[in-house]
Amino acid sequence: MSVLLLGNGINLQEKLTQNWNKLLRDIAKDYHFVPEKSLSMTLGYEMLENRIMKKDPALKDTEIHRRIADMVETDAIKKKKDWTGTIHARLTALPVETILTTNYDYAIERSLDPSFRKAYNTRETTYSLHRYQQSGGKTVYHIHGECGYPKSICLGYEQYAGTLQRIRDGIVRNTATDKAAKEQGYSFILADIMEGRTPRPPYSWYFSFFLEDVYILGLALDVSEMDLWWLLSYRSKLIAANRLQIKNKITFLDISLPEDHKKHAYKRRCKLLDTFDVKCVPCKGETYTEQYDYACNWLKTHIK
Repeated sequence: MSVLLLGNGINLQEKLTQNWNKLLRDIAKDYHFVPEKSLSMTLGYEMLENRIMKKDPALKDTEIHRRIADMVETDAIKKKKDWTGTIHARLTALPVETILTTNYDYAIERSLDPSFRKAYNTRETTYSLHRYQQSGGKTVYHIHGECGYPKSICLGYEQYAGTLQRIRDGIVRNTATDKAAKEQGYSFILADIMEGRTPRPPYSWYFSFFLEDVYILGLALDVSEMDLWWLLSYRSKLIAANRLQIKNKITFLDISLPEDHKKHAYKRRCKLLDTFDVKCVPCKGETYTEQYDYACNWLKTHIK
């Protein structure tokens, strides 16, 4: 079974939304601040939120999240009726049942069904470990939050750390009842699932990184996305230790212009992914349009 993990690159390519740096600049402008250009998105957001809250102590952080939610679910997404030929339509046509996305908007769901309406299927409103949407026969997990649940939008370290804490507990929590077994560490949730001692918990997207083939596209894999890097790192450690029979494959489809290939950041990312047991597939083409076209065709060939 295969799973897609999609990032904001597909939205940017279809001109449906703006990048996160532009979004933060617009928020800062709303509150009469100038954001720091040299900071990562996560630090930039934390700094901006702290400044806003200190300026107006009566303001709640949920109000900032609602502002972000309104900005990411653009009219270009909400009003688009014909998705034929878009990257979204080509990807959702692939034979996958589950799609993971770091995007907060509902472009993926609307590409499957333009009349999509979000469902309230969980009480989980702050974190995004189990909440999902369904559209066109697909299950979509907004793993870093979604605009329909503004409080869930993951931007700062508090949210990322809380997410990682819950993911780690859901995977490595010791389930042994015998003292000796506990000390040996042979029985933990992921091991119990893979060795058939317990069924996989329903609607827990993070197990896909160990149990299904995952194809990543349109995602920069920024270092601030600590939850994703931890999943890749932990999986790699299990493979190296030969502790569990990890047989799934994770593939990163690299979208980057030819002139970027000589840059240190590009080489570092490829090297990192290789050491984390992630296959990196360079998408051929001189432009982003050509590379996304290559990626869609490559996925169509490799996902059966």
